[in-house]
Amino acid sequence: MNAPPKPVEFLLVDDEAYFQRFVGQVLSRSINCLVVGARNGREAIQRCQTSQPDLILLDINMPVMSGVEALPPIRALLPGTPIVMLTSVAEEEVVEKCVRLGASYFIRKDIRSDLLKTELQEMLRMFFPVQLAAHEQPQSQSRPA
Repeated sequence: MNAPPKPVEFLLVDDEAYFQRFVGQVLSRSINCLVVGARNGREAIQRCQTSQPDLILLDINMPVMSGVEALPPIRALLPGTPIVMLTSVAEEEVVEKCVRLGASYFIRKDIRSDLLKTELQEMLRMFFPVQLAAHEQPQSQSRPA
């Protein structure tokens, strides 16, 4: 018997608890995953020093240390890990700076919840198509007798 696949590990870095809950719920309903949270860039760096998440969702604007400030040390620790920036800021210079610092993708967080859910699904399709497809397949198929 095959062991169940290892869950995808997400590091979700955002200072807004309700946003962490919403995104965590969307992700866990979409894919076999473990969502670990952090409230600011400093906590995110500490988590990246002790674990290796499969993907990091990093808010840009946070107290203590912003996502922009945390991005270079996180990228240095985990050079191959996708980092998705979460933002309600659409300033082109901030986006360009994040891309230069190693951001892989951006998701606007100041949109309707249904659109945010769609954006998160697209992100999963982009970075974890096999795991997403496996999660969407029925676990057992029953046949009529």
